[in-house]
Amino acid sequence: MGEESEIFIKISGVSKSFEGKTALNNVSVDIREKEPLGLLGKSGSGKSVLLRMLRGSKEYEPDSGEIIFRIAICPSCSWVEGPSFVGKTCSRCGGVFEFQEVNFWQDHHMQRLMKAAIAIMLQRSFALYSDEGVVWNVLEALERAGYPKSKRMKRAYEILESVKMLHRANMPATRDLSGGEKQRMVLARQMALQPILLLADEPTGTLDHETARVVHKALLESTKGGTTFVVTSHWPYVIRELAKKTLWLDKGEMVEYGDTEKVIDDFEREVGKIERDEFLKFGEPKIRIEHLKKYYLSASRGVVKGVDDVSFIIHENEIFGVVGHSGAGKTSLMRIVSHLEPSTAGHAWIRSGEQWYDASKADLGTFVKDGVITGGTTEWKHYFVGVLHQEYTLYPKLTVWENLTHGIGLDMSDDLAKMKVHYMLQGVGFADEEIEEILPKTHLELSVGEKQRILIAQLLMKEPEIAVLDEPTGTMDPHTKKYVGETIQKARENLGITFVIVTHDLDFAEAVCDRVAYMNQGKLEKIEDLRGAEE
Repeated sequence: MGEESEIFIKISGVSKSFEGKTALNNVSVDIREKEPLGLLGKSGSGKSVLLRMLRGSKEYEPDSGEIIFRIAICPSCSWVEGPSFVGKTCSRCGGVFEFQEVNFWQDHHMQRLMKAAIAIMLQRSFALYSDEGVVWNVLEALERAGYPKSKRMKRAYEILESVKMLHRANMPATRDLSGGEKQRMVLARQMALQPILLLADEPTGTLDHETARVVHKALLESTKGGTTFVVTSHWPYVIRELAKKTLWLDKGEMVEYGDTEKVIDDFEREVGKIERDEFLKFGEPKIRIEHLKKYYLSASRGVVKGVDDVSFIIHENEIFGVVGHSGAGKTSLMRIVSHLEPSTAGHAWIRSGEQWYDASKADLGTFVKDGVITGGTTEWKHYFVGVLHQEYTLYPKLTVWENLTHGIGLDMSDDLAKMKVHYMLQGVGFADEEIEEILPKTHLELSVGEKQRILIAQLLMKEPEIAVLDEPTGTMDPHTKKYVGETIQKARENLGITFVIVTHDLDFAEAVCDRVAYMNQGKLEKIEDLRGAEE
């Protein structure tokens, strides 16, 4: 076979349109076995469409062109592997693998067989059995993959170690994990399935860089077991670490294909940096955190200090960042400040007008509806803190227009609502012609990046006094991230909103925030004032 691996997938001239709008146009690329391919491009470029086409998702059959898989198949038990297995003995039944070319969208029998060997990780989709434990979720996937029963437990612990989740092995329910931990668990389940093809749509989009690199190592290790993967990411460093070859897409068109370093260098030249404003009109204290603590009980680790004696002040009109690794305590802090769960001790004071309210005294009646805190303590003014959590999504049956207006209880005339909707959507980077196109669409017709921008616009439509954004750029491409960063700055200036941005994206925080708090293992390590950067 030589040094270069065999061609595994031949994508030839595939095109796809949805309701007359081109999603992919004449895209051709070869994917070699065990050689990761990176897909790069801004939101709506067609990356996710191509992934779903490779997965065999019903709605994504190409309008033209073809996808050919070159596989090894066991004639005795129909087990499928990559082409390098041709002539080898099948571990399932002892048969000998034979070579076969499969026209993926024409041979429906083979497509059904192969879909069982293709795994997909979708952006911001936490596909877990939330009421079951961490180990159980991996064991269930190993069972589905037909992994030998006597070896499953050992393999489950190996997989958890590879995605840096061994410390959560005894967690009784995955619903209690942080967003970053859930994302790692989704990857663990996909790895347990031992796919011949893993389609990873932003696999580490909401992880800090250190944790992401551990996951990248696990992905690269999976190629040794025979897995080929295709990865999308808005982080150039992710593509650099994972892929030898990269395909750059824009509006469904191929812009460039080749060695990853060159493609990314060309792509980055197209992306400008966030223009930092010089806003200096900060008001009186708006949020006052005093010796805040949040402790959890763990069967395996005893008392876990999610937030450990944290104190700081955020001023009115400030953009304040909270950064740290996955599990550092960022989300616990955000939930207390947002009045979504109570503290163990200490206070999180929020000011509205001249009145101070204690957000840390949330009760079981508190929940979020349409990004607004509802229920709970009767004195809590539901409208003055808006929340955008990394797991929120749009109402699936409503159009974008409905999601931005009466779907969130907006009480104003249609003319005024239309002006405000256009203003907010322009602020998150949509051009006028794009706005007219997306308003009648439902969330199924939007890319993940488009959904995230609309969610931010939805939050800003309500003009909260304080906006808490949890991983707002987790799966955004650099173009979109630039728009969103500048939108946050404009919203602060034009609407007088105070922002708390909880993120692992240090570059974004340092470009947008006035000050940044660094958390580690529940403790506040330092607060950095970035306003003096130009001094």
